[in-house]
Amino acid sequence: MQANAMKSRTSRAYVKSVLLAGASAVAALSLAGCGLFGDSWDVKLEVTGKGSAGVDYNFSGETEPKHDTRAQLPWTKTQNVGYGFNSVSVNHAAPGTVCRIYVDGKLKEEKKPDAKGNLSCNVSVQN
Repeated sequence: MQANAMKSRTSRAYVKSVLLAGASAVAALSLAGCGLFGDSWDVKLEVTGKGSAGVDYNFSGETEPKHDTRAQLPWTKTQNVGYGFNSVSVNHAAPGTVCRIYVDGKLKEEKKPDAKGNLSCNVSVQN
């Protein structure tokens, strides 16, 4: 009986260590996108103008763009990111609307709407 009890405790300890290792790996991968295992930047996406607009945006490390369908202008989102592309866009923007992207407080891109009222700012952060 003692051998079976010892074997059971050993199996539980093994399962716990495997689960802990897996959880640690997932945590490390999720933190890597924030630059904790490399360079990181504070990225600020901004849309200025009057009224409201549909704003699509994406930060480095995100696989799908986010949508703020009725954003009140001025609109901003800030996030600390690792390597990759950051973007913000507006379709059918009112005259006077402007998008900007700042990296570590420095303006990196600024755009005004084209003839159709669309605007998009894109910045890649890297070494």
